[in-house]
Formats: sequence, structure tokens, C-alpha cells
Amino acid sequence: MTSSQELPIVAGTTTLGGLVAERPQTAVVFERLGLDYCCGGQQTLEEACRSRDLDPETVATMLAALENAGSSAGPEGAHDLADATVDQICDHIVSRHHEPLAETLPRISELMGKVVRAHGADDPGVIRMADLFGETRSELEDHMRLEEESLFPACREVAGGGKAPSAELLGELLDTHQATGEALKQLRELGHDYRPESAHCNTHRVLLHEMREFEMDLHMHIHEENNILFPKVREAAS
Repeated sequence: MTSSQELPIVAGTTTLGGLVAERPQTAVVFERLGLDYCCGGQQTLEEACRSRDLDPETVATMLAALENAGSSAGPEGAHDLADATVDQICDHIVSRHHEPLAETLPRISELMGKVVRAHGADDPGVIRMADLFGETRSELEDHMRLEEESLFPACREVAGGGKAPSAELLGELLDTHQATGEALKQLRELGHDYRPESAHCNTHRVLLHEMREFEMDLHMHIHEENNILFPKVREAAS
């Protein structure tokens, strides 16, 4: 397989998902610039930049500089899975995303409740944020259960020569990923881009930090499924 160092960063032809799959550290730049590499991972770098009024060549230069600096670090949970097996990817997603979320989701819900009780009367936005997070949490918990009970066993089976997961199952999961991506955008807007200076109190500041980490983890989580796991499963099935 061609190494990531040999793959040129070409704004007009390289997809965001492909870049992060080959170079997990590029996700740091995409997060900072608000470029969607998970649900929007099939966009070329140029398409994604134009949608955000960014100059594609400038962003490509930023990515090249990151690589030339020799940095291999990405967001928390980011790993080079390009050469991983389907089994290894499934194990990674459960251990690095699903299991931590089982602790993160209740913790954020508790913080949301405290902020709503303290500031909801004066700031209806925190109530809307808490309501949307509650809906997103419920959908995520159902989604992860479906993946662990149905999707991942089917992915492991197809990698061993068995039947591929149904198109209906994959379609349902992709739809949920898209809905989650939209919810993350709305949550960020309600959270004023999670800027610490927008917090009403220390608890609110902790909540905004937790939400930023939650968002980054979900971006990487969805990316690893949409742009790495699913293509490998389709390839094995064919």
C-alpha cells in the first residue's frame, strides 16, 4: 500500500475523508476550520473549502506544513486505521468511542441539568441545547446498540467470506450519522461555538468544554465508520 507520505495533497482531487483516513493528524486542521470530514467526507478539499469561503490552496499548504513538521498526533481517539482489518476497526470503535460514550453521555446530561436549573430562566438557549442533547443522546445509545448487536457482527462475517450487511441496515446507519452530524452543528450554534467566555458560570464552562470534546470524538467516530469501515466492508463483499 502506498504510504501517506507519498500521497500528494491536491485540493481539487483529494477527499476530506480520504485525507483523514491516510493522515489522522489532518483532522486537527479540519476541526479548527470547521470542515466536515465525517458526514461530508466525500467532498473534495476544494469543494469543502469553497463552501466555507476558504482558499483551497491555502488550506492544502497548511496540511502540507503539518505533515512536513512530522506531527502524527490527531484528535483524541484518532488512529491510523488504513491498514487495519475489519475486526480491528470494529474493536477500535467499541473501545475508543462506544465505551467512553457510555460514561460521557450521562456526565454531560448531568451538567446540562445543572446549567438549565441555574440559568434556564434567563437564557432559553440552554434549555433548547439540553433538549436537543437529550434527543441526540437517546438516538446515539440506540445507534451504538444496533451497531454492536447487528452491524459489527455482520461486518466481521463478511470479512470472513460471509454475506454482506443488508443495504437497509447500512442505509439506516448512514441516515443516523447524517442526522447526528446536523445535531452537532445545531448544538455548537446553541453553545455559541463553545467559547469559554460565553459561559454563565464555572459549571457552564465545564459543560462547553465537555461538548467540544464530545463533538470532536463523534466527528472521528463517524469518519472511521463512513470513510474507513464501510468501504472496507463493501470491498470485502465484492
